[in-house]
Amino acid sequence: MSSQELLKEFFIDLQLALGRLLEKFEEKIRVEELKVVAAVDAAYARNLMSLAAVEWDLQENKPIQQSSFICEPTYPYVPGLLFLREGPPMLRAVKKLSDRWQLLLVDAHGILHPRRMGLAVFLGFLLNKPSLGVAKSLLVGSEVPGKHFGEVEVNREVLGYWFKFERSRKFYASPGYMIEVGQVPKIIEKLGSRYPDPLRYVDKLSKRILGRKEG
Repeated sequence: MSSQELLKEFFIDLQLALGRLLEKFEEKIRVEELKVVAAVDAAYARNLMSLAAVEWDLQENKPIQQSSFICEPTYPYVPGLLFLREGPPMLRAVKKLSDRWQLLLVDAHGILHPRRMGLAVFLGFLLNKPSLGVAKSLLVGSEVPGKHFGEVEVNREVLGYWFKFERSRKFYASPGYMIEVGQVPKIIEKLGSRYPDPLRYVDKLSKRILGRKEG
């Protein structure tokens, strides 16, 4: 067995073990008190990746502070183990922000993941703050029909929600850390009932700084 295969098996077991540990967190986010959120995303070009994070004022709907940098990926892409590839640089990008934010939005899954340990879970756990995974595609689960949103079930258990509003892309949201599944629709409503603007912002920013690097 190769060292790469051994590492992969180890990290999968690590996800499963941490998932059991994090099942019973006591604190949870107070959605009605949300005023400042953070968002983080990554973009790729050739052998480089760029990271962008932003601190966002929900009342003014505008950025307060941002950070970005370019680096080499820390780990090869392995389905289900994105936290190894994007986790370390995303963590650094978020830590360069101030500590005013109350919720981290991650362009990745939370517990809506084959082992319930998506990237958003790791980042929230490491930062010890609430986090929400917001992804553009589904890794696991079946969608319950609805008008603008609906539950996503895995083995008959609701682990997240799908959303499709007018003039907004379809996306999936699930708890990362310190969030209960039932709070997800309320959080998305608080963020404007659309694909979150802070994530749109860091998506464009991460691609823009890569473009400057290539140019």
